Amino acid sequence: MQRIQINFKMSVLAIIFLVVLVTFMCTTINFTISKFDRLTEKTKAILYTAINSLEEAKKNTESTNQKINKMISLQQVNKRVDRNLTLKDIDLMKELYTLTHITLDSVTKYNQVYKLLIIVSSHSRNNWRRRWIRSLWGNRTIWSEKNWRIVFVTGQEDDKEVMLTLAEEAEKYKDILIEDIAEDFYQLAKKIIIGLTWSMHNINFEYILKIDDDVFVNIDNAFQFLNINTNMEGYYGNVVVHNLVERIGRYGVSKKEHLADYYSPYCSGGGFIMTKATVAEILPFFDFTRVFKIDDAYVGETAMRAGISATHVVGFYMSNTWCEFKENIIVSHPTNEHKCMKFLTNRSTIHNVR
Repeated sequence: MQRIQINFKMSVLAIIFLVVLVTFMCTTINFTISKFDRLTEKTKAILYTAINSLEEAKKNTESTNQKINKMISLQQVNKRVDRNLTLKDIDLMKELYTLTHITLDSVTKYNQVYKLLIIVSSHSRNNWRRRWIRSLWGNRTIWSEKNWRIVFVTGQEDDKEVMLTLAEEAEKYKDILIEDIAEDFYQLAKKIIIGLTWSMHNINFEYILKIDDDVFVNIDNAFQFLNINTNMEGYYGNVVVHNLVERIGRYGVSKKEHLADYYSPYCSGGGFIMTKATVAEILPFFDFTRVFKIDDAYVGETAMRAGISATHVVGFYMSNTWCEFKENIIVSHPTNEHKCMKFLTNRSTIHNVR
């Protein structure tokens, strides 16, 4: 699929400069240029040159940021960067910048191709919900299908006790990714972008299911859908069409943030499925520095820009407030209480055995 190259040279150069800066300064993450072996040798040389310039600047400053701004302006970077960089090179550098927002990666990596990778967007404080998931529908032994795994994606907050508890949980279960994103409703889109980017670089999968931590998933039903799907580029879930943009309240956005009065069709954020090819297609269209605050609408808008339409699939119940069991459930939201998640898990496994 051809992407339209927008000729904003200064924006591109600013992104490259920021990537180099963060790569040098984020000592908590062991990312190196060599890990991204898909970059051309010329591009690697450019990045190393820029890093050396930053190191020289840091030695002679009391305020690193001020000196860097003085010594390496966008004009200087413009002279250093080869104008023949491909879009692929630039996209990879954007992904590198996105990955620097990971503060702790506890996830065990296996040399395995998963049919389904489940990314759970979870609040750092919600350890009980993660515990429910691991013991109930997230327990691989209760389902017929086994080729899947769960990764929890959290943000962080200032409470040291909460973060210490979270780090201990991550060390114990090896299934948590902690990002340096504030636990805020309007930051959820950033958590999703980081989670999708990390998944592409660390886990080999065919499909990805993004959900929230107050959701029930029927694994076997999900696989029934995946096994009959033949579309290599897909974005599936409960599609919301012609949804009016709210201007006040929690979901309120201004005309400056979203000029149109209606959103493009999108899948409800509680749970949606994408193929690996779809994730690869939409990642370059995410702008981490200018993220729209309504996460599910933002994903839908971005998918549309990449030329991928949301597809409605029966089985994604996003308003199942009465915790009603349905034979075709793939994803059910909300499951705020343990008894609801347990009920749906037990009923689903009994039904699937028949």
